[in-house]
Amino acid sequence: MPVAVQAAKGLAAPRHSFSAQTGLGYEATTGTSSTRTLDTHDRVRYGAGLWRYAGRLSYDYTASSGLVSANRLDINVDAEHYFSGEKENFLLGTVRYDRNPFDGYRHYQVESVGIGHRFLRHGDMRLKVDAGLGFRQNYFRTGGHDDVPVLRLGGDYRYRLSAKTILGQRVAVLGARTGTLISSSTDLTTPITGKLALKVSEVVDHYTSAPIGFKPTSTFTTLNVIYTFP
Repeated sequence: MPVAVQAAKGLAAPRHSFSAQTGLGYEATTGTSSTRTLDTHDRVRYGAGLWRYAGRLSYDYTASSGLVSANRLDINVDAEHYFSGEKENFLLGTVRYDRNPFDGYRHYQVESVGIGHRFLRHGDMRLKVDAGLGFRQNYFRTGGHDDVPVLRLGGDYRYRLSAKTILGQRVAVLGARTGTLISSSTDLTTPITGKLALKVSEVVDHYTSAPIGFKPTSTFTTLNVIYTFP
């Protein structure tokens, strides 16, 4: 049905939105692996009607004299569907892929579904929390793998300090019989000029049951120049 006919009948046409960021900068890590290297942090967001999609990618790699000291890839994809135009309550589906040879796994994947609620939707602050159930597939360095059910809890907070300076905090808890992963990400983004901004972030991953020979806590401190488009 043409948009004009929909409007005539009082039906709002779907609203679309798109934004993306790409960043390149410096990263320092602690934990099982202590490195200083270049890294990239990218993000894409798309909205259509009551649907919201988001993807995040973080990657760093460094090698010296043929010895790889960092090769981490972290990808998160989220899909949210709100129950109404008020955008308070929503369904959430998430997929995560994490390859980090220094946490005891060759890589792991997580798929979960759940529900969430936005407590702050207006003004300078934003807060939403979610909870869900899913499965985690662990692929070990020895070549074996296992599948375990997981409980996921998450929270996302944003505070706009000024027109373009934003403080963000994300926390996620992934609980399973094999151990719990607690991830925290804190970042501060401030404009440089035009579409360029400077982003400082601190990511902390903690495993309650780290494999033998691996430290339970890793940190990733980054300083990135971010380009936002369109």
